[in-house]
Amino acid sequence: MTTDHIAGHLRPGGHQPGGVRDSADVKVEQHRLPRTYAAFAALRDATGEETAAVVQVLALYGHAVDNGDTELLAQVFIAPPALDPATSPSHHTVNTEVKRVPGGLAAWSRLVTIAGDGSVASADVVDALTETLAGWRVTSRTVHPRHGGPTVVADGEAPWA
Repeated sequence: MTTDHIAGHLRPGGHQPGGVRDSADVKVEQHRLPRTYAAFAALRDATGEETAAVVQVLALYGHAVDNGDTELLAQVFIAPPALDPATSPSHHTVNTEVKRVPGGLAAWSRLVTIAGDGSVASADVVDALTETLAGWRVTSRTVHPRHGGPTVVADGEAPWA
């Protein structure tokens, strides 16, 4: 399932979509990764061409998930995950930074999801990518919730390694 790992309203302990909530019920803790990000930022930058290609691939993820398009999802991942047949929030990949790593590229993005009731969740997403004959594809994805839900990455870990 591609949406079970998103933060906030889709995580156990987060909020389920469904109308207005009392602000006292909103989870406000933020899982930050300053040491992990500093290590990522220190990696060598990808070329502009590589960055543009990766941003395009990651943009396809949102379109594939939001439209239930398994063929499009195959243009994102080496081994595409199964799509969740349930209604899911819209997916937006933003603030992508692309770096060179042994064997390919790594991308750090922010994933923002918006449910039908307007509730929002966000996560840090670190993708490892490899170049194939068909273009860049995600080989592994680590999704770390920003608000609510359990932490996935301990600060200082390198999920792109």
